[in-house]
Amino acid sequence: MKKEVMSFILLISLAFNIAFIGMFIWHRSHFPRFEEGREFPHIRKSFQSQPDHLRSQRQEFIDDRRIFMGCIRSENFDESMADSLLQNMLDKQYEMEKTLGEEMIEMRKKGEFIDDRFDRPPHERRNNPERRRK
Repeated sequence: MKKEVMSFILLISLAFNIAFIGMFIWHRSHFPRFEEGREFPHIRKSFQSQPDHLRSQRQEFIDDRRIFMGCIRSENFDESMADSLLQNMLDKQYEMEKTLGEEMIEMRKKGEFIDDRFDRPPHERRNNPERRRK
């Protein structure tokens, strides 16, 4: 090949490599960050002042989920035991969600739970998956 053609191919290869590295750096530095807890600060404050029954229900659910996952990963898999543990885990989750919903209803009765987030179109909501860069 001629020297000019090789130089041209080398220049194009170098440009692609620089572009790839630049895109990698840009994506690493511009990853969408989500600010934990800013969405519903008034609700978080209200739940923090509540008794720990919701936290204890959540912890019970997490513990049951760990036990269920341990059963699934076990080499001595027993389907009836897995079904039983799954049902127990789902019952705990149901109770936790029910308690949370009841707490939110009580907050709404007191006027503490006022949120227009779901009334806005999806493209205007903060932390909406549709707004994230793909």
